[in-house]
Formats: sequence, C-alpha cells, structure tokens
Amino acid sequence: MADAIKAFGPYAAVLAALVTGLVLGVQAWIIRRAQLRERKQELFASAYEVSIQYAEMAYAVRRRRADAAAEERVRLSEQLREIQSRLTWHEAWVRFETPEVGAAYDELVARTRTVAGQSMKDAWRSAPAADDTAMVIPTSVIDLRALADVRERYMAAVEAHLRPRGRARRLLPRPRRAMPPPPVPAPPAGGTAPGAPGGPVGGSP
Repeated sequence: MADAIKAFGPYAAVLAALVTGLVLGVQAWIIRRAQLRERKQELFASAYEVSIQYAEMAYAVRRRRADAAAEERVRLSEQLREIQSRLTWHEAWVRFETPEVGAAYDELVARTRTVAGQSMKDAWRSAPAADDTAMVIPTSVIDLRALADVRERYMAAVEAHLRPRGRARRLLPRPRRAMPPPPVPAPPAGGTAPGAPGGPVGGSP
C-alpha cells in the first residue's frame, strides 16, 4: 500500500488541478446560465411594459389639457414617438432571443396598435378633459379588454421559455451579443401628433 501511494504521489498535484479546474468550470457555467436567464427576464419584462405604455396613451390623449392644445400635441406626440421606437426595438430583439416568444410578442404589439391606436384616434377627435369628472373614463369610451388574451399568450410563452425543461438541452448556451440600447427617437418632423387625425394611428411615426 505504501508503495502504491508513493507511486501515485507525482500525479496527485495533476489530479488536484484537474478537479479544481472542473469545479471552477461548473461554477462559471452556473453563473453564466443565471446571468443569461436574468438578462432575458429583464428584456421580456421591459417588452411587456412598453406595450402597456402604448395602450395607456389612449387615456393620456383623452385627459390632455384643454387650455394648452398646442403644447399638449407636442408633448403627447413626443411621448408616443418614444414609445413607438421602443416597441420596434423590443420586437426585433425579443425575436432575436427566441422565435417562440418573438411571435407571441409580435401578436401582442399588433393587437395593441390596432385596439389602442383606434382608441387614440377617437380620443384626438374628442374634446379634451375639461373637469375632474371627465378624468374618469369608462370602458364604453376606451375598451382595452381585447388585449387580455394576447397578453396572456405572451406571458405564457415567456414562462415556457424560462421554465427549466426535462428534455436534454444544450450544455452551453449559444454566445449572445450584448443588447444594444433602445434607439433615441428623432425630433418630430411636424406638429401633427401620432394618433391624431391626419397623423399615424398604429404604425411607426
């Protein structure tokens, strides 16, 4: 036994180094997977948030100030322009991350632009809020319930993508490029607000 231990001695340092390297490699892989998952969660949550912001613009237009029509057109136009730009950016990047979630997000954005865009168009054609009572907007005026099902499908697609699966998966994730920052919206070309009569309703400004 002593001779066997003595003979194995020169290889002990090599074996220890291999074990240490393996442990460090596994730890690095776990950290990388956790960081990748966290980055995707942030992207998917941000994408959902900007779709909500677009839909909420229908209420913002209805509640615009009556005593500053020109200023309100510029303010709301710029706000919507930025949201439109972020929507387009998220559509492209979510689709790059995963086609399944990207398809669900494309559906969510398309429906949001149709439903909320029409509500914005109607809001611009209506008189601005003149008193506190007008700030309460019933569903008979703005009805966004048609967005419920596409929002649920998007959330389900995100959950399915992030949930660990029992089937065999790629041991190491594909290298991902760092997410570029959302584009900075360009200044408005004119004074017509998106969603206003004569201006864009659901498409990019």
